[in-house]
Amino acid sequence: MSHEHCNWDYLFDKANFAELQNGLYMTELVSTVLSIIASLMGLLTNLRFDLSYRNLIYFTMATGLRRVIYYLISGSIESCNYVGWWNTFISVYEVECLTHVCIERYVVAKYINNGWSIIKWHYPMYQVLCVLFACLYSFPPLFGIGNYSLDFTCDTCAFNMELPDSWMKYAIVVIFLLRSVKSTSFMIVMLYWTRKLEIFNTRSVKMAEQAPFTQSVIAITVVNLMCWLPLALLRGWVVFTNLIYGYMPMAPSGEQVKWALWLSSIAPAFTAATLFVADKGIRENITNIYQGLREYPTKNKNM
Repeated sequence: MSHEHCNWDYLFDKANFAELQNGLYMTELVSTVLSIIASLMGLLTNLRFDLSYRNLIYFTMATGLRRVIYYLISGSIESCNYVGWWNTFISVYEVECLTHVCIERYVVAKYINNGWSIIKWHYPMYQVLCVLFACLYSFPPLFGIGNYSLDFTCDTCAFNMELPDSWMKYAIVVIFLLRSVKSTSFMIVMLYWTRKLEIFNTRSVKMAEQAPFTQSVIAITVVNLMCWLPLALLRGWVVFTNLIYGYMPMAPSGEQVKWALWLSSIAPAFTAATLFVADKGIRENITNIYQGLREYPTKNKNM
């Protein structure tokens, strides 16, 4: 258990806290397993040679890694600095990976529309940018701009949403907006312009080949934004009521927090399920592996 004071300990009594934790362990476990399967479908098949799929795999791997870390550190916190930094870093990296999957779709569509060759070094650059933004948004509390504290669960740490009474509160609000509104806006705008280019240039064979993967990216982006939205709204409520009033006129309820956390936690499972259903490349690989496993005993018997 953490030795730090939790500002949210009034949200749950022992029974509700146990229910929250059991739900989180279950959703995190399911999300981890399905994220690993989705990642392996890309890493261990011919999809790993496709740069677009490889870019997507970074996102599915980040979602799985974040849940593994949750199992390792929850409930055993001595100081929030390290745990809070790591949680913030990997969560921002996860969001930025999806953002750059959407950006990649627009870049590919733009290059095809203009008749340019795809530049391969863009792909490692996407990852460099993801790590850069993750560092940019996670390091400020270590240098005195804001701080890390126990989050809604009182079992792990995150960026403290209760603002200090100083100029630093404006810096924290800016960081919150960059982490949430900026990333969401980029995802939506990039995918909107990608679809416009694909619809405009329907005669291009290359564009037609890219369209199914764009549809898959749109599907998983919608799924993730819907799963992340409730928790983001609760955190936004805490941040902006503190900014405007200096306190929270109405705190979130335990039930609201519980369902928001569960929904955010299960997002990787919904992402994997969406890919299994909507993405032809991953679906065909799953089918081939399943058929191979079914035929394996028969082949051994005939040998």
